[in-house]
Amino acid sequence: MNPKITVIVPYHNEQESIEFTLDQVGMQTLPADTAIFVNSSSTDHTSDVIERWIEKNQHRFETKFLNRFENTDNPASSKNVGIRHATTEWVAFMDCGQHFQRDWLENQAAYVEKNNAYVVSGVVYLVGENWIDRCAVAQTYGYRRRRPCIPTTLLKKAIFEKTGLFLEGRRSGYDIAWVIKLKKMGIRRCINKDVQIKYIGVNFASNLTQVFAKSVLYGKPSVSIEGYVTPYFYIFIFLLFLVTVALSIQLGLAFILFCFLARTFFLPILKSQNLSFFREHPFEAIFGLGLVGLTMDMGKFIGILQGVYFYSRVARARR
Repeated sequence: MNPKITVIVPYHNEQESIEFTLDQVGMQTLPADTAIFVNSSSTDHTSDVIERWIEKNQHRFETKFLNRFENTDNPASSKNVGIRHATTEWVAFMDCGQHFQRDWLENQAAYVEKNNAYVVSGVVYLVGENWIDRCAVAQTYGYRRRRPCIPTTLLKKAIFEKTGLFLEGRRSGYDIAWVIKLKKMGIRRCINKDVQIKYIGVNFASNLTQVFAKSVLYGKPSVSIEGYVTPYFYIFIFLLFLVTVALSIQLGLAFILFCFLARTFFLPILKSQNLSFFREHPFEAIFGLGLVGLTMDMGKFIGILQGVYFYSRVARARR
């Protein structure tokens, strides 16, 4: 099977690594028909680097490289730009800052043919660069766990005629919303674990300030997604905390201690589904996981409150 494929890659301030991403796309063993790089309102020179790279290297590759900018400023809307511009039967997604295999597209195309699939995703494997990054990974994707992801995905473009495009204006959560919609509509999403990507450099955040800021940024767009209840769980936990404090200060402190211990032991093991972090980094696990986890929780809660306020205003404006 040699399907016509359009690869869609959104980018934002990637001038240091974008040439590596361009090279990886161009050197695929199954060349894409087209690769559309979509500018998500970069403020550096990434777009210029892409234009120079295309001018210099286009003749070397079968894939036609395009650089698009339509005033999008988030991954969901930028992916939608690529989908709308795609003229092939199949589309594939990749992100910048990732190391992916030369046979990524070939492997996914073979999987599609063998399994009669219309949507197939690969997995992301995260470890982290420093102790804060490793702790954040253990609290989110899972340390040394392979998790399905939208980057690596190959699918028939016609699927979007059934599901609709990704939720517009979303920095995060759009992937969850789309997967929920696939399940609701009975569309099978296959996972090919032989296709794996890894982050180049920092996986989540390199310091506590970044952990907090990124958690706020990701928390806001996670609200108002049909079938996704995690944001409301955070609100419930906070209300429960207020009740314990109202009953007694000691009970409130016990509640905080319980959450700290859960963030140190239970949740990282649940997310990672292994004990690798505790075996490889016992000091970081005991003294870092709870601190990073609670920092993340505070950021997410603030972001969720912002999201509740923002999306409630949007809903009222539509009435």
